[in-house]
Amino acid sequence: MNLGYARGYQLTQQLDMLEDYPVDELFSDGAQEVEALHSPTSEFQALLNFAQPGDHLVIASWEVVSRDYRLLLACLDQLETQELTLDVLNLPQLTIEEWRQVFRWSLRNDRLLHPVLVKAGKERDRSKNAYSLFSREPEARKLYREMIWLLVEKNSVRQVAQQKRVPIETVYRVQQELKQVQLAAILVICFLLAIFSIKLAESYFDQLWIQVVICVVVTLVILWNVLIDTEETEAKPLIKEKKTPKI
Repeated sequence: MNLGYARGYQLTQQLDMLEDYPVDELFSDGAQEVEALHSPTSEFQALLNFAQPGDHLVIASWEVVSRDYRLLLACLDQLETQELTLDVLNLPQLTIEEWRQVFRWSLRNDRLLHPVLVKAGKERDRSKNAYSLFSREPEARKLYREMIWLLVEKNSVRQVAQQKRVPIETVYRVQQELKQVQLAAILVICFLLAIFSIKLAESYFDQLWIQVVICVVVTLVILWNVLIDTEETEAKPLIKEKKTPKI
C-alpha cells in the first residue's frame, strides 16, 4: 500500500504530487513546524501506526520530514524497523540503505565545516530563492525572520542552522545580509552625528578647519567603538567553541 505524507510549505503542490503518484492513503500535518512529527497525536505518527510491513511511504521532498541529517537518519532507521520502503518524488529513487549512506556522508562533511570557512560552501539557487524576506511562501518568510532574530541575539551560524534545520550556507548568507543592513544603519547614524557635530562646532568656533577636524574626530571615534564592539562579540563564540572539545 502506498502511504503519502505532506507537511510544511508548498502544501498544495505536495498534495497534487502525491495524488498523481497515486497514494492509497494520505496523511498530512498541514503547515505545522517540524516538531509536530514527534507528537503522539501527529498525522505522521498515525501513518507509522497504520503502516504494515511492505507498505511504501511517499513524500514530495526530504524537507517534509526534516532538514537535519541526524533526524533523517533516525527516520530511516524507523522505516527500516517497520519494514517500509520509501520514495522521494523530487529526487532519484534510492533504497533506504543508499539514503543512509548519502546522509552519513553529508553529516560527516557538514561537521568538518568551520564557522569562519562556511563561505567556501556554495548555497543552492533554490535555497536563495526560498529563504528570503520576499519569498512567495509565508512559512519561508517566517523562517527568514526567525533566523534574523536569532543572529541579532548573537547566536552562531551553526547554532541557527541546527535549531532551524536549514543549510549552514543559507544561514551564513542571511548573516551577511544582516551585516550589510547594520553597516548601512551605522553609516547613516555617523552621517547624522557628523552634521550635528558641525552645527555644534559652529556655535563655539568660527574657523572652518576646526569644525571639519571636530567632525572627523567624532566620526572616527564612533566608527572605532562600533567596530571594536562587533569584533569582540564575534570572537567570543569562537573561543567557546575551541575550549569545549578540550573539556
